[in-house]
Amino acid sequence: MRLRVAGLGPDPDAPLIAVERRAALLPVYTAITIVVGLGALTLVTVFGTLPETIALPRFEAPWDGVAGIAVWTLFGLAGSMKIVRGPSGHGVLTFHLPFIVAAMVLGGPIAGGWVAFLASFERRELREMPWYGAMANHAGLALAAILGGVAANGMVAAASGLGLPGGLAVSLLGAAVGTIVLAVVQTALAAGVIVLRDGLTLRETLHVFDRSFRGTLLAETVLGWVFVVTWVAVGWWAPAVCAALVLALWRTNAAEAERDRDELTGLLTARAFATRVAEAALRGRRGIEGAAYVFLDLDGFKQVNDGPRSHAVGDEVLAALGERLRRSIRVTDAAGRRGGDEFMLLFVGVRDEATAVSLAERVHGLVTAPYVTSDGLKQVGASVGVALIVPGERDFEPDLRRRADEAMYGAKEAGGGVHAWRPSRDEEPPLEATIAAD
Repeated sequence: MRLRVAGLGPDPDAPLIAVERRAALLPVYTAITIVVGLGALTLVTVFGTLPETIALPRFEAPWDGVAGIAVWTLFGLAGSMKIVRGPSGHGVLTFHLPFIVAAMVLGGPIAGGWVAFLASFERRELREMPWYGAMANHAGLALAAILGGVAANGMVAAASGLGLPGGLAVSLLGAAVGTIVLAVVQTALAAGVIVLRDGLTLRETLHVFDRSFRGTLLAETVLGWVFVVTWVAVGWWAPAVCAALVLALWRTNAAEAERDRDELTGLLTARAFATRVAEAALRGRRGIEGAAYVFLDLDGFKQVNDGPRSHAVGDEVLAALGERLRRSIRVTDAAGRRGGDEFMLLFVGVRDEATAVSLAERVHGLVTAPYVTSDGLKQVGASVGVALIVPGERDFEPDLRRRADEAMYGAKEAGGGVHAWRPSRDEEPPLEATIAAD
């Protein structure tokens, strides 16, 4: 599949690279996810039963089960208070899966579905996502938890039918099976959104989720089972103590991850961005895929930044620019700030210069559009340089950074706009070396 630059549209969150025929299907996919997820949650609530293991003491039935679901929902909401953004800004990592797993094992599909639906809300959604996108996310997660709860109950019932002794060992087995089903369904639903919105191939999508879930799924499953054990063996307050300790560690880890982000713009730091470019260069050397390195420097920013309100208005422009860049890339791409008024973007899966230049021109349009500030509308220019990662070439991150930098200065000398890097005669390999390589 050949990527193309998306046309201008009404959706400000649409990435600059898209497959428009797929993007047109995204509203249908979202609507189906909402209807199926909420429908499944309604059915299990009306026709299902809530096990006593989820019940909270000192409450009368059926409110004891509702109180138990409320407790696990509060645990999950606490885990969603601190988020870690993915490199593109689209994806975020929150800490609520162990609580969903625990509720799913203790309370079956009903508890798992409701905790998944309610406990994964966080403030970012209300600020950055349309209501139907947030609803689809929660409905899809509830559907995944319901199916996981059915699988967990089925595994426990199967073990009982085989004459295996019950207890925590069987519950661990059920938790493992249920979590696998939950993760697979959740991943499949999220992958559908990414494939439709970002135009990724199945291989690219699997690569994204492999990196995201490979290191955490087992740990979160075991942690959810530990919550179950402490709830059953000690009391409802014991998971609260465990959760407080784990959340403290999670927030420390999240704070560490935030060091890779520029505080003002929310973009990757130069060091973190260089890591992403190095990964893309490695995939290019292996012949897997190409990419485009886009480097831009603002023109006329000094006049905005040195105005009567000192640097406050300049900071507003930089923060707004960071938001624009984050919204313009896919989950596989990256945007970073080198420092001052210099920014970088990485678009993966770009194989030809024409697409790379078209992307850079769209970036130039985003950057130079007016900014609403406390001192009125402000506008800046931009000089944009483009360097292409060609599959099969022996390119490394410092080479690509230098080439994009040279191209940017070429654009600046021309008065702004976009300039693509091309090798000079001095950098072209001698004919003998080319023949020998062939």
